[in-house]
Amino acid sequence: MKFQGWSALLALALLVMPVRAFSATLPEIRKVIYDQDTDGIIGGNEDPLVMLLQSPNIQVLGVTVVTGNGWLKQETADVLKLLEDIHRTDIPVYQGSEFPLVQSRYTPVRLIRLYGGTRTDPFLGAYGEFSPGPEVVEPPPGGLAKTKPAAGHAAEFIIQQVHKYPHEVTLYCGGPLTNVALAISLDPSIVALTKEIVFMGTSPSMQPKTVNVVYDPESAQIVLHAPWPKLTIVTVDVAEKLHRTPEMAEAIAHGQNTAEAQLYEELVLKPYREHKPQQWFRMPDELMAAYLIDPSLITETRRYYVDIDTMQGMSYGSSIYWDETPRGYAGIPWPDTPEPKRQKPVPPVDARVADVVWDFDTARFTALFLKLMTAPMNH
Repeated sequence: MKFQGWSALLALALLVMPVRAFSATLPEIRKVIYDQDTDGIIGGNEDPLVMLLQSPNIQVLGVTVVTGNGWLKQETADVLKLLEDIHRTDIPVYQGSEFPLVQSRYTPVRLIRLYGGTRTDPFLGAYGEFSPGPEVVEPPPGGLAKTKPAAGHAAEFIIQQVHKYPHEVTLYCGGPLTNVALAISLDPSIVALTKEIVFMGTSPSMQPKTVNVVYDPESAQIVLHAPWPKLTIVTVDVAEKLHRTPEMAEAIAHGQNTAEAQLYEELVLKPYREHKPQQWFRMPDELMAAYLIDPSLITETRRYYVDIDTMQGMSYGSSIYWDETPRGYAGIPWPDTPEPKRQKPVPPVDARVADVVWDFDTARFTALFLKLMTAPMNH
């Protein structure tokens, strides 16, 4: 069975400038630490790494793994296998935090069952009822990788790289923020020395509880309160604009990236053709990678104070937003009141302002995503 439209998507991707031509038109090379809860060898937590590795204006310094969608040891095995499959074993992988910074491994599920979780997503990742547990490692498709994780903790690697490249390192945070919170606790000076931190999580309106926060609310609060030079947030709300499709998978399976083509054929399209259940997820992590590669894809950002509720109760793990823009009562300017005297937001005293991605060019994003995922692998 063929999917109508995959060839058109691939043609659209080919209209994008060649991958190696990006370096002539985009900013200087950006150094990135990829902090992620990789839970497989393809998909929303893995494809962004491939995107970054394929882009000439990105230098991936290393991968730091954190428990989230899966347990730490399984996630580490998965990302090592991915890097082996795409012939990028030169990228070091560091194991990070296995459990939340403050709570026990059982706390997230207990509190979610007691107070409720995300609005429409019952996914609990590593903490789910059928999770095999933190010590179980099942071989990824193709078997375990021959390479091993690098020595040392992820937080130590983050600290070391930020000091090695002051004001140059961007932290890509696609999972719970435990590793970064621990790094801050060990060495607070890294905050001012980091170029930018980009986080996928929180929600201004759609669902106050998001998994990357609920897994470890205390770490999220520590990181969001830190005075970063630049904090960018990609929310689940903006990601609702675009979901994965069978046509995208078919285009990748017909691409020139042999490893990714085979993986998509075997792990996505073959089960789909056999009418096995498939979920076509939104693409927030991929959007984060695209933003780092080409920030012009983002068409609107808004500035908000963002905080996390860490008081145990109904709102534990919820994200809270305050619009930075002064407004009148109920959003209406007060009559005969000069602009400076309009009401201002009153966030917590230590809350920080974040640049929240509000909109993006879906056509250009799709073209860039497919271009990077279908081009021959950049070794």
